[in-house]
Amino acid sequence: MSIRTEAFVKAVQAARTGMKKRNFSQSFELILNVKGLDVSKPEKRFTEQIELPNGLVESRRKICVIATGDTALRASKTDGVDRVLERNEVESLVGNKKEAKRLASGYDHFLVDTPVMGSAARALGAALGSRGKRPVPITPGQDLGDLVRKYAKTVTMQLRKTTQLSCIIGTEKMKDEDVAGNAEAVARRVADKLEKRFKNIGSIYIKTTMGSPVKVAMPGGK
Repeated sequence: MSIRTEAFVKAVQAARTGMKKRNFSQSFELILNVKGLDVSKPEKRFTEQIELPNGLVESRRKICVIATGDTALRASKTDGVDRVLERNEVESLVGNKKEAKRLASGYDHFLVDTPVMGSAARALGAALGSRGKRPVPITPGQDLGDLVRKYAKTVTMQLRKTTQLSCIIGTEKMKDEDVAGNAEAVARRVADKLEKRFKNIGSIYIKTTMGSPVKVAMPGGK
């Protein structure tokens, strides 16, 4: 079983039609309900980072770079980097659980220079892990701008203790086809992680920030 692209487009269009105007730009969200899996078993759970093919326009992901030396300097001049933490700053967080949790909640992705990976793990490992976030290593010689642009449009889908997964897939200023393309890409990546692929997906919905969920038509009327 699979899902046609048109089904995602129609759901996005319906969600947009039912959207009331607000004084802010609303986002589109994808919601997947998984069935037939015992998520109480750790081996059934997963965290998947998915690069959206059509990006997110004005709702890019927030990025924190943890680095030292030249990499920290380059990060401070790179568009899309919201914060740079150097070695002494991240080491000052070791043992400060409250600040570590605040920092872990404040950013979507943490790009970490390899020389400070150990310090980052000691300071933020527990806080990031409990939120399903993983440090992304910055390897020597890697183009930092390319890495930042990639993760600015990368979302995370987690199957943990509940059978519902969700993530942002676009904003109201994007074309319906682009939002639908992002939704389809995420749904297919999640299906690839499941034992029976789309047979393990009970339902799919698309909604706007303040709108009601619209069900994506699945084959067989499900």
